[in-house]
Amino acid sequence: MKTRTSMPGHGRSTAEPPTGPYCRVSRRLRLPGQAAVLLLLVPMAVQAQQYRSETRELESVPPAVEQKSAQELLRTTKDPYAKSLLLRDLAAQAAQSGDAGAAARYLEQALAQNALSGIAEQQLREQLSQLYLSSGDYQKLVPQLEAQVKSGKAGVETLIALGSAYIEQKRYSAAIPLLQRGMREAAAQKRRIDPSWRRALAAALLAAGREREALPELEKLLAEDPTQRDDWMRLAAIHLKAGDKSRAAAVMEIAGRLGFLGDTESRLRLVTLTAQIGAPFEAASTLAEFIERKQVPLNGESATLLASLWIAARESQLALAALDDAIRLAPSARLYQQRAQLHMDREEYGEAARALSAAIERGARDGATLMALGMARYQQADIDAALQAFREAQAQGASRKLAGDWIEYLESGRAREQAMAAAAQRRVRSDEPVRLGGRLGDAPVTVTAAATGDADGAGAAPRTVRGGLTPIGAEASASADGSIPAWTGGLTQAQWPSGFRKGERLRDPFAGERPLFTITRDNLARYRERLSQGHLALFARYPGYTMPVYATRRSVSYPQAIYEASQANIGRARLLGPDALAGAKLGVPFPKPQSGVEVMWNHRTRYRGNSVEAQTTQAVVQPRGSPIYLKQTERVWFRYGNTDDPVDLSKQNILLYYLTWFGKTRNEVDFLALVHESANSLENPRNIWVLPPGIPRMFRVPPVGYDQPFVGSDGLMFIDMVDMYNGAFDRYVWKLLGKRELYIPYNGFRIGDGSYSYDALLTPHHFNQEATRYELHRVWVIEATERSGKRHSFGTRTFYVDEDSWNVVLVENEDRSGQLWRFQEGHLLPFYDGAFANTAPMLVYDFKDGRYFASRLSAEDRPPEYGVPMRDAEFVPAAVRARYAR
Repeated sequence: MKTRTSMPGHGRSTAEPPTGPYCRVSRRLRLPGQAAVLLLLVPMAVQAQQYRSETRELESVPPAVEQKSAQELLRTTKDPYAKSLLLRDLAAQAAQSGDAGAAARYLEQALAQNALSGIAEQQLREQLSQLYLSSGDYQKLVPQLEAQVKSGKAGVETLIALGSAYIEQKRYSAAIPLLQRGMREAAAQKRRIDPSWRRALAAALLAAGREREALPELEKLLAEDPTQRDDWMRLAAIHLKAGDKSRAAAVMEIAGRLGFLGDTESRLRLVTLTAQIGAPFEAASTLAEFIERKQVPLNGESATLLASLWIAARESQLALAALDDAIRLAPSARLYQQRAQLHMDREEYGEAARALSAAIERGARDGATLMALGMARYQQADIDAALQAFREAQAQGASRKLAGDWIEYLESGRAREQAMAAAAQRRVRSDEPVRLGGRLGDAPVTVTAAATGDADGAGAAPRTVRGGLTPIGAEASASADGSIPAWTGGLTQAQWPSGFRKGERLRDPFAGERPLFTITRDNLARYRERLSQGHLALFARYPGYTMPVYATRRSVSYPQAIYEASQANIGRARLLGPDALAGAKLGVPFPKPQSGVEVMWNHRTRYRGNSVEAQTTQAVVQPRGSPIYLKQTERVWFRYGNTDDPVDLSKQNILLYYLTWFGKTRNEVDFLALVHESANSLENPRNIWVLPPGIPRMFRVPPVGYDQPFVGSDGLMFIDMVDMYNGAFDRYVWKLLGKRELYIPYNGFRIGDGSYSYDALLTPHHFNQEATRYELHRVWVIEATERSGKRHSFGTRTFYVDEDSWNVVLVENEDRSGQLWRFQEGHLLPFYDGAFANTAPMLVYDFKDGRYFASRLSAEDRPPEYGVPMRDAEFVPAAVRARYAR
């Protein structure tokens, strides 16, 4: 019997035709023709020339040889040529399994061997191009596609792909002819034109300012595929720009019936698209009408957008009115600077100076702002005030020379006379009303500068506004009366106390501020609506109890990675049960919570740095006698909220590793506990080990928590009251009651900066309120009621959660008869050097026996260390025992 053998790598005939589905160019475009990945499975005729098989006649069938996998052969093969063949085969396998990325990497490695002939190498490069098409890797793709187009051999696939690449690079004029040519050739070949190609062409035409050409493409596209909201929005935007209000209204009516214009987001998308195609007046008119009809809420975000659109449309009168609304609802230095520039353009120098002064008060002390203030003061003939502004600008570096020239001119003696003469000749500007044009199909609307109110809200009815959200889900806008300011990003490094360095004890960035007022039992009725029941109980029990209230400072900030991850969690994070989190990564799981337990998960997973080692002091304070102190040391490695190495909950069910011990120093261990906190207790509950004093063994204990007493608290604090609340959620039904504006402990830097000793802070009956700071903030309110079949010492609990940090700051714990028993108060502290916030100290007041318990006191202890290198192995029970057991 005679047999043929061939060299490795020749498992298929070169006569096999390629087959397969269409492959994607990018997230938006689809390529026609044969799938790029399947091209790898088919060696072509030119490959036969490169990889010629050796054949020989055998007299008998040789014994079977054990076959090795391509991966095994790759590890042992040294010859570059053989490696190229093996890598080509591995690419084919990866492509067949649908992993185009892996296939591309294998081909890149094969080409890197430099062992193939020119023809075969070119073929592999073409196959690699097809894989780049399917993965959307345009940076690698563009040069090869351009070469194919230049050679005149580009097919439909290449033309569409290169057009898509140019769109990604914002080279719209270059993309348009390629997309048009690709679609013509596909039509000539009687191939189906995918809607994504037409959508890309329409987008490129719009971006290039060729709306007339985009219009028929959009109309054809919607006839073929009416399921995409943005296509309807673009078509309406084109009609709005053209002034064809009836057709725009008809498009919007259809879009509305399809559910594409029924919410604020869709309406704002229409406005944005109208502006993007070069029609800011129409965009602003449309937004103004949406606001007038209450189809878009008037808040800081919408007012700022409206102002920017009127500015782009060169309608300064309407821009100023919108800016006044934006400032009233969400004041910021940037908005005041915009307002000042408009007044300068209108030669309204008094208004400009006032706006610039407001911007400077909010931190805009840059050279450009100070120079503008100096020029505005000069135009008012206020030479002394102008000199002061220019001198401050001179100290800013970049503006030194120009400011110096102005100072020299103003000190020359000629400036005052010239400024006064110019001011005398200046005429007051008078604006005519502006007609918006009825873009939505109704009668034209006339708008004047007073139509939307002024900066102080004079003459306008008070509104309860809900602005846009911050990246982690707080309301960004100011409160209705302005007492809670708009969020502007929290404390920045420029706002740190002078001379402060990371790792030092935190200093108070608001040290110079004094209380706006102090709440006492005498004036309690005036502030009752903004006080929790727990604070009202403290006033009722202790006649001398007070609350100093300061200006609200929204000082909490988080790293950019937390902001981005929180937004990515929207729609992805979910609860499989009260104690089972899935789908979330790194950031706030539920920036838009729909239930009480989701709010509590936000508290549980909030960012607190990547790791921490800290010693703090806790104390039991009796109505009489000295406090009883105990030191606690904690080492925590956060695995979920870790910006350097966030855990993937689908692969590792862990939130954090926690190690704590009690003693007089960090190195003295009287009692130690090790905790592995899980994210999904359905799979694994929290694991706990303890190391009792004097026993050199670690004991695993059943999961503890709930109402078991906390070490050293003399029964005043339960384990689930640590960190205001921690542990399982299964014993309660968590009801989200909404939001309130409350006076809560905030920015309590003085408590821990060393200004007060522990003995001075821990006064009988209640904490020394002289050291505290309370501010008005919005809080989520959650009511936890005992779940049927479960028992806890507290029958009902009410939690108050700060919107800017997701920290629980107050908890009212009732006994089973419904009487307020213990009240928790967490003094929120923004750790501005680490970009997170936590409650320190935490107080627990017992209304039955008059004692209270304080933990996380730090004024006399060494500052905590954040970012300490840690690893999993340190939190293995055996490693803990070896290091800490005596």
